[in-house]
Amino acid sequence: MQKVIKENIIKNIILIVILIILYPLIQNFLLNSNLITDKGAAGDIIVVTSVIAVTACFGNFAFTYEKIKKQKSFQRFLAHFITGLFMLIIGISLIFTTILTTIIMDYFFLIDVTLLLLYLACISYDFWDLYRISLLH
Repeated sequence: MQKVIKENIIKNIILIVILIILYPLIQNFLLNSNLITDKGAAGDIIVVTSVIAVTACFGNFAFTYEKIKKQKSFQRFLAHFITGLFMLIIGISLIFTTILTTIIMDYFFLIDVTLLLLYLACISYDFWDLYRISLLH
């Protein structure tokens, strides 16, 4: 079980690094787009990214490590890959949301705090699922 937890920690560190790298790229793209002057379109993009985030959250929370054989490397890798993709999609969607929200209504720190807490909740749920499975076995 310790091996799966270490792998999960590595997965989450990799995801955070990827999201940190993507943040300025997404920010630069959005701030240099026509969304700066077209706040209606920026709002429409928030709706789209919200649908994407909700879909990824649904998949992420529906997944459970309980269904994999932890001693099988391929199954562990596939599980980490699947949850990693969902969490990457959620993170990218949240980056879009925070930047677009700032474009529409200016910066409000509570939006960033809320989105950060949402992402931390996704990470925590991922670890909770592993912890819950360790209690079952």
